[in-house]
Amino acid sequence: MAGTKKILVADDEAGIRMLLYDALSGEGFKVALARDGEDSLNQMKKRRFDLLVTDINMPRVNGIELLRQMKKEGRREKIIVMTGNSVDFSSIGNEIPPVAGFLRKPFQIPMFLKVVASALGKATL
Repeated sequence: MAGTKKILVADDEAGIRMLLYDALSGEGFKVALARDGEDSLNQMKKRRFDLLVTDINMPRVNGIELLRQMKKEGRREKIIVMTGNSVDFSSIGNEIPPVAGFLRKPFQIPMFLKVVASALGKATL
């Protein structure tokens, strides 16, 4: 059941955080919100998540640095990256954990939920 899956959403835009919270919690997921990478790292110190959905461009600790820190700490969460800008992962690919999904902003919620289902290994939600 989706309700057993815990998802952390990291984005510095409150509107996007709430939109994704509503979409995911509506599907039965347990959702935590983080305003940037630093907030995400602090939350991950307290508990495990099944999936991290993170923006790249955030203040304090950006998404790339968040992913680098996760790799250093041996974190096992699945990862979905979302960004409004182009990101060249080829130059940083071995510095970060594998990314299960990538979304370019703006995106539609049905597509987002499809990427989440794929990242979690579910054909459909």
